[in-house]
Amino acid sequence: MDSFRKLIDLGKEAFEKRDYDDAERHLRKVANERPHYADVMNILGVICHMSGRFTAATSYFQKALKINPNYTEALLNLTVLYNDLGKYEEAKKLYSHLKKKSGKQHDIEPVLKGKLSNLHAEIGDIYRSISLYPFAICEYEKALELNPAYLDIRTKLGQALRENGDLTRSKNELEQVVKANTHFGPGKVQLGVTLYCVDKVGEARKLWKQVIDKNPENEFAKMYLKLSEFQSQKPSSSEKKSASTSTKAKKKSSAKKVAKKKSVKKK
Repeated sequence: MDSFRKLIDLGKEAFEKRDYDDAERHLRKVANERPHYADVMNILGVICHMSGRFTAATSYFQKALKINPNYTEALLNLTVLYNDLGKYEEAKKLYSHLKKKSGKQHDIEPVLKGKLSNLHAEIGDIYRSISLYPFAICEYEKALELNPAYLDIRTKLGQALRENGDLTRSKNELEQVVKANTHFGPGKVQLGVTLYCVDKVGEARKLWKQVIDKNPENEFAKMYLKLSEFQSQKPSSSEKKSASTSTKAKKKSSAKKVAKKKSVKKK
């Protein structure tokens, strides 16, 4: 029993560190030998969901709920999975079942929405980390449908849109963040990055300076501001072309003068 408890602890620790391969290795040993731990089944379901093994994920969540029908987290995770798979009726049934079971629909609903939003955002983070930006955008949008006021998730949506090349929508989303809370540093920093990408360097620098004034330790704002200062010192392409043309003209003029002097000497 102690050895299985140790495996569970190791698996959960690895999961918290996002070492999903190690977590799965430990927890699958437990699931194979002691298939009555609902939390183990739930974590394995989350790992399979994030890695795209949806059939296995569904099975693990269902096993967790068979062991403990009142396991709210497993129920929520299965609801999110069904929603991602387009099984909206199944997702709706699970959600309705959870609200009825709670007996306090008006109290628990905001909590459920918060949990679902965060789960969508976490999946979005995984997609974004492997450059699957359209999928990440979809997850962030689902999260914001439930909780439009989650500024951290809207900021991530703005970043994912920018990374996917949609600078206009990125700017719009990040402007919403800054408008909602002018003191939210990450939103200002990321709006500055998007503005910088559309050549609005002055506006970007203004935002980064505001962030630094509020929080001098914000490394991202300091780094981007320094980068923009370095870039402003470099000549633009038109300046480089003008300088190159001027240099060529001077060389040509000098060559003509030398040729003229040689011609005079010959005479």
